[in-house]
Amino acid sequence: MNWEDVEKVLFDGTPEEIANTKCPDCAGDLKMSYYPAIKGMEIYCKSCGTLIRSNGVSHAPNFAKAPA
Repeated sequence: MNWEDVEKVLFDGTPEEIANTKCPDCAGDLKMSYYPAIKGMEIYCKSCGTLIRSNGVSHAPNFAKAPA
């Protein structure tokens, strides 16, 4: 899995898939944040400290959506 795959899971994955997604660099746990006002997203690895930022995302990722 690479960072592009992680992003696909965060937007299209099930809650279980999202919860099981790990850092592609070190297999550490990830912390995800979504900022709707700026349509921005951050993915942070709690183990190795890798930080990925995406600005201008087209829609809210699945991890940020309220359960139905």
